[in-house]
Amino acid sequence: MEDTAPALHSSGSTDVECNACVGRKRKAEQTCLECVESYCDIHLDLHNTLHGKRHRLVEPNATLQENICPDHGRMLEVYCHTDQRCICHLCITDKHRGHNVIALEVEVANKQVKLGELQKQNIGIIEAKEKDVQELRQAVDIFWASANKALQKNEKEFSELIQFLKDNQTKVSELIQGQTQTAVKQAEGFIKTLHQEISHMKTLDADLQHLQLLSHTDNNVRFLERAVSLPSLTEYKKPFVFHVHPYNSFERDSMAVNELTEKLNMTSKLSLLTISKKVKNTRIVTSPPPKTREEFLQYASKLTFNTDTAHESLVLRKDDREVMASHLIQDYPEQTQRFNSRAQILCNERLRGSPKYWEVEFGGGTWVCIAVSYQGIRRKGKQRTLFGRNSHSWGIRCYLSWIEFWQDNKKIFSKIKTRGYKIGVYLDYRAGILAFYDVSDNMSLIYKHQTVFREPVYPGFGLAGKGSYVRLCDPVKNESKMPLSSPFKFGSL
Repeated sequence: MEDTAPALHSSGSTDVECNACVGRKRKAEQTCLECVESYCDIHLDLHNTLHGKRHRLVEPNATLQENICPDHGRMLEVYCHTDQRCICHLCITDKHRGHNVIALEVEVANKQVKLGELQKQNIGIIEAKEKDVQELRQAVDIFWASANKALQKNEKEFSELIQFLKDNQTKVSELIQGQTQTAVKQAEGFIKTLHQEISHMKTLDADLQHLQLLSHTDNNVRFLERAVSLPSLTEYKKPFVFHVHPYNSFERDSMAVNELTEKLNMTSKLSLLTISKKVKNTRIVTSPPPKTREEFLQYASKLTFNTDTAHESLVLRKDDREVMASHLIQDYPEQTQRFNSRAQILCNERLRGSPKYWEVEFGGGTWVCIAVSYQGIRRKGKQRTLFGRNSHSWGIRCYLSWIEFWQDNKKIFSKIKTRGYKIGVYLDYRAGILAFYDVSDNMSLIYKHQTVFREPVYPGFGLAGKGSYVRLCDPVKNESKMPLSSPFKFGSL
């Protein structure tokens, strides 16, 4: 028989060798799945003569043994989902009887689809993370730029402050020196005048002593002639008043400078403490916002109504934990803080710093507004006093079937309302996040607003329509919920 099939080389060829060749192995042309053997063209002819088309032939497979069932010596052509492994047809009636099985080709196709989806998802995650890296690097660059700008401004302003203090020091020194020269010059003038007067008085004293001696002699005529021009003297009175320490020295000026120094030191320490807190709260990344109600409850804050702000149509009930709109006017005392045209009320709590979370129940009437507001919101009149209709407040309006978010007199967001009657409000003051959640729907996010708060905010509520109400909840106590079937009596616009 002529040796026509090429021989395998020892150079790492990946060709499959013929299992029937003895000695020098030849390259296999086909693999028989029934015989589990690979044959060269010579031995393939012998195989086909013996078995014909009854045996299935495939391209040569170097890993053929990996595809053979170790229990039955048959090809692994079935996939068992129950045991998550490849089996042969005989295994179905043996160890895998009653298991969930599928053709190997079908399972491969399914896995290819899942693999494609997984690859697509993985690429999406990679792209998202690469985007986060890019944004973080941009944030770092911006943060560095901000830090350098702050350092430059700090250097400039403190240098100006130091120069200002030095200038004031120079001014005070000049004042002391100038006043010293003026006061000393004035005193030296009095000293000169007194010296002149003393010299004159000493001359007069010499003349008087001479007359005194003359009066004791026997020459009375001569004495009287000389005594005719005796001068007249008046009682000496000081033409000035002078004082010494501590009444009129620079000790009081030193005390004033010392008082100024103490005030500056105290102000500097308080300012440094404030600056230190602000610097420590400056960061690039923060912890992600909470997702579960348990995580939100870590930031739970108990609110109280500020009765001095309540409109006269609002009735406080249930130990001042609930406010309801009424057609009856309440006898509230006049207050500058009170809303006089809008049925609104603020809370006492001044919110800033670390995250805060609170919950409210509401219903009845036409709508209720759940908001936060700066202290400076207008309280009088109707113009720009509604929560969300000015630049001082942010809030969502809850109607019967939809919810709106308002800020700076703009409706920024609107959506269909669910059946929820309890709203959770999450405020991250430093991050500028104000988010509203449907507590009755597994903390479903209603709307999240991103802004920059420039001063502390206060929770506030607006009520429209008789019977509308808002109740402050204590989420930590896990207060009982109203039945979901309870109808709301919100009216239409």
